[in-house]
Amino acid sequence: MNWLFKHVGLLLLALCLSANLVADDSVFIGDGDISSLKLYDTQGNALELTEEVISQIGEGWIISNPDTPLLLVTPRGTINVYENSLLVTGNLVGRQAELYLVSGKATFNTFPLEGGTLTVTTPVSKYVLEGEGEMLVITTEDEESVTTFLGEVESYNGLTRVKRPVRTFEKLEMAEKTARAQRIEAGYYLTYATYPDMMLARELVQQIAQPLLPPAPRSVRASTKPYVAQTPQPMNVSITPIIAPVSSLSVVEQKPFIPSSLQSISVKVEKIPVPARVTTLVSRILKAPSDRIVITIKPVTPETPQALSARVASDVPPQPTITEPELEPIAEEPEVLEPEPVAEPIPMGVQAEEVVAEPATIPAEVRPISTALLAFDDQAQDIEGSLGVETSYRFLLDGPNANALNHMLTVKPFYEKGPFALKLQFSADTDDFTTFSNSITEFPSGTLETLSYAFTFFDQARIGYQSSAFYLVMDHTRSLFSDQSTFSAPVFGESEKLVLQNQVRLGNLRLTTTVDDLYLTELLAGRHQFGSSLLEFTLPGDYPLGIAIGALAKIDRTPATIDLYPLLSFSFPIINTRTTNLNALLIANSYLPTYPTLDFDALVDTSVATLFPNHLLGAGFLLKHHDVEARMIASITEGKNQSLLVNDFAYSSVDTSYDAAFDLLVDVHYTGKVMQARALYNLPVSSSFGIAKLSTAHQADYSQFTFAYAKDRLEFGVGLSFLGLFDTLSSVIGGSADVPSLLGGNYSTSYLYASMEFEPFTLLAKASYPITSTSVDIPMLSLQAKLNLQKTI
Repeated sequence: MNWLFKHVGLLLLALCLSANLVADDSVFIGDGDISSLKLYDTQGNALELTEEVISQIGEGWIISNPDTPLLLVTPRGTINVYENSLLVTGNLVGRQAELYLVSGKATFNTFPLEGGTLTVTTPVSKYVLEGEGEMLVITTEDEESVTTFLGEVESYNGLTRVKRPVRTFEKLEMAEKTARAQRIEAGYYLTYATYPDMMLARELVQQIAQPLLPPAPRSVRASTKPYVAQTPQPMNVSITPIIAPVSSLSVVEQKPFIPSSLQSISVKVEKIPVPARVTTLVSRILKAPSDRIVITIKPVTPETPQALSARVASDVPPQPTITEPELEPIAEEPEVLEPEPVAEPIPMGVQAEEVVAEPATIPAEVRPISTALLAFDDQAQDIEGSLGVETSYRFLLDGPNANALNHMLTVKPFYEKGPFALKLQFSADTDDFTTFSNSITEFPSGTLETLSYAFTFFDQARIGYQSSAFYLVMDHTRSLFSDQSTFSAPVFGESEKLVLQNQVRLGNLRLTTTVDDLYLTELLAGRHQFGSSLLEFTLPGDYPLGIAIGALAKIDRTPATIDLYPLLSFSFPIINTRTTNLNALLIANSYLPTYPTLDFDALVDTSVATLFPNHLLGAGFLLKHHDVEARMIASITEGKNQSLLVNDFAYSSVDTSYDAAFDLLVDVHYTGKVMQARALYNLPVSSSFGIAKLSTAHQADYSQFTFAYAKDRLEFGVGLSFLGLFDTLSSVIGGSADVPSLLGGNYSTSYLYASMEFEPFTLLAKASYPITSTSVDIPMLSLQAKLNLQKTI
């Protein structure tokens, strides 16, 4: 029944699209992981993957699908673009649709349309499909071919100038000038057809199993000439006796072997859902189609029965004439093992003395079975996942804490499949192996403490994908950033905080909400807790103007306060191509205390000349070119507002607020295949044109420098961060501070790590200087060994 449901679903889809052909010329994703899709417009501008943008795919757009297959549904049909493919769209809504497959492979399925044609062009060939049909086009370094699954395709080789038709279930290799279309096997059809039909697959097998008959003998033609009688001349005649008469003749009957017709088919398939019109975009990962269905054909050939033989004893006349018996077809029921003896007809003129018919012996193991057994091994269509546990042992030498030693054992069970992932954690540790503590039995008291305790069992969690309409993730890194905000500095090194991020997409709208630490470590310690929410909107059309509105929240426990920093920003595209994006940025921040008292005067105060007693007004540029991203923003600041309110020093006991006239923020980031590097510097300038200072008279400029390298099994990285870089350097050079204060202290922090993977083991060594008010000579040194045991599900 599966093939029936597929046919009905496909028919309904075709009817729906045909009925709306005039009213709806949109394109949408029918199936696949859209996070792997890269989309560019006619000018080569990278586009955001939203339902509205995809529905506006027009002529000349570029579709790159490097990782997984993707099914596009258009008004003219469907396009199944396989991994590592590059497709340029032509006319998708007219009767003469055109597409250009630059590289890779794709299956094109067209809906019925009178007078309609689909033309697919590759760098060396062109293929035209008329009316309803389906074809697979492959253009790679190793293969250039077209396969017809339905209808007839006219192929044209641009190199050899040869034009050939390719009929249903035929494949044509274009590499050879004299190549001819060849029949395909059922497995090839079921693997690459968009909606494979089991009945058609059976027909393919039937055709493969057709009997191979020898060609019929040609008729004998003889030329005749009139006989002219001649008068015999007298001659001497001598009579010589002939050889001894023949005592017996043997006549062998040969019959052609005709395979029995296909009698049984063993099929195991799973239903392939027909995509419906989506209202939300949901990503999921699919296996490569080459591994989707494996077909094994096992021919079973019965032994050819031995021919009947007849011995005839006779007297031979001077000119005997022998007439062969008519050949009878082999019985289709070979279970008749002992046929009745058959007497051969005796030619005229032959005197019968003895006729003995001997039946041929048919092996007993030959039974009526199918001549071909079609077995389908449908490999798992579900998304692959993993289930396992990660265990680790960590040894820590805490230099800033009087060289204290610590041993910790951690167990992290995890599960991941499709859009859902979860990793829990449980730990036990000891300092001297005399007393032990763990993360389970230490029950806290208090609301915030209980909430923090509950979240300590979570190491990671995810629902959805980053490109999904709904995405929720808990992790130790931040993956969602906005270029239209200067609230937060990048996360420095490995964070021990559990960051909550949620993203909701609706068309060109995107709402991003972030909570910086669900463990509530800083809040319980009397320091700041941060959270933010940002609503971004991109105007549709040729000029994607970006607008963002949101706020940053700063929460303190003692005393209990909540302060908001409202934001409004704009992004104006200047250059928007496939490789280069240059945007002008305009950012405005303010300040609004909301708890325990809502103070609107801090936001808008008519008694001051500027109207906004607390504000930040910034303008700058954002450049993205290949692997490099650079941002520079100059801001006028007053009151409580400043750039990079959230950074590593803001969580310490240091008061990071300062009084400046304007800020200059420069951020350059390189992301390569094996290497990443970042340099960030924020310079606050006072009204006297000097570097603004903290309440401790230390300079308030913030800097961050990081480098990471990862290739094969090796990873290492280094990072430095300063609050008041030049003040710290001058203190060391002047002798008022020791050299380690450059690496860690009140106004500096650093780390260095290296890891090597030996599956399933990973070894990690790390040295770090934390932000601390105590004198630091020896860093925090840790050695960690991990064992990862997992099973694919």
